[in-house]
Amino acid sequence: MARIEPSAVPLLAESLTAAGQPAPVFVRQLAVTELGLLAPGVLILDLDGLETDPLEMLRMLRFVLPACMIAVYTNVLEEPWALACHMAGANCLLSKASDAEQVTLGLRGSLQRGCYTDPSFTAA
Repeated sequence: MARIEPSAVPLLAESLTAAGQPAPVFVRQLAVTELGLLAPGVLILDLDGLETDPLEMLRMLRFVLPACMIAVYTNVLEEPWALACHMAGANCLLSKASDAEQVTLGLRGSLQRGCYTDPSFTAA
């Protein structure tokens, strides 16, 4: 997991484990090229408040991690934002307002079907 608020760590760790993933590794800051060397199978990142262009960050991550399931964990619940994230390379869009069960369902859905968007994006 990259750039996740400390308060969200327990919820995301529980959700990843429940979705059948190995114990997560939490990274406060890591360069895209270093992530490419680590080659994670699943990456959850928080693009909210990122100092660089978040969509360009997603494009770079998708380029260096072509086989990785990339999930965006965000407070921005607008459909155009969800579409832009998917187009930039995110497989999964998760709302920060979701509970552990909803996040787990989203992660499982994305891992099984290749794509998932939290229903909160269409309800907002």
